[in-house]
Amino acid sequence: MPRHTAPDSKQAMSVLEPLGDGVWRAGCFARGPFDGVHGGIVTTAMMAEMEKAAPEGLRPLAVRTDFLRPTPLGSVLEVKVQPVRVGRRTALFDARLEVDGVVTARCTMTLAGETGIATLEADYASDPAPPDRDPQGLPRRNVGVSHGESWLLDVLEPRLAEDGGVWFRWTLPVVPMASAFLTAIAPADTLHGMARPGLPGPAPVAGYPNTDLAIHFTREPRGEWIGVRPVTRWQKTGIGIGFGDLVDLDGTFGHAAMGVVLLPF
Repeated sequence: MPRHTAPDSKQAMSVLEPLGDGVWRAGCFARGPFDGVHGGIVTTAMMAEMEKAAPEGLRPLAVRTDFLRPTPLGSVLEVKVQPVRVGRRTALFDARLEVDGVVTARCTMTLAGETGIATLEADYASDPAPPDRDPQGLPRRNVGVSHGESWLLDVLEPRLAEDGGVWFRWTLPVVPMASAFLTAIAPADTLHGMARPGLPGPAPVAGYPNTDLAIHFTREPRGEWIGVRPVTRWQKTGIGIGFGDLVDLDGTFGHAAMGVVLLPF
């Protein structure tokens, strides 16, 4: 497929523009902190197509993406979906994202149907609920990028909490009519950068791309604010991980994790 330039930022109606039949265009706000489309946006495109293919009554339980190579910004993205198993209570779908016939990422999503459990008196969580926050009153999190161009956090507003958590609110839809699950993908893919060494200044490495992204949802996120409680571990061997809970104003709704490769100067 031919490549297209990104739409002007003043005319953008969403971060990802659907072109129909599994085809998307990633505009300027889909840019990550380095060259190419942000991994959370790559995952969002594939997950959106798998949601369309899923049977009614099933919702996302887990999603995992492997990033095989950078996805060029401004390119036409083609998503191909393959059902692996579709049952009455669970379903499994695979997807891959191609640019000019080259696969840049692949994704697997498990969906599950909800049903009442009469023997469970209330929702249960063994970990404590996150403290109450009013994200509107928190200071904006300043995240500098070397390219100096329009990018994802220009439209995914970050606010920094006292406990190190970061809250996000979309000021531009990620995709038209996005499900609540889709709004949480890009915030989840910031975990390894929101608690990295060197903050608030530059990182002590040339780059820190994540090789994958895995998210589990206990429920659908609620409201406009999506929070992450980031934990990052970087080793001098050049390997790292990022992980943390995903929260909204009602509490924790999921967890995300990724592997990280540190690039020396």
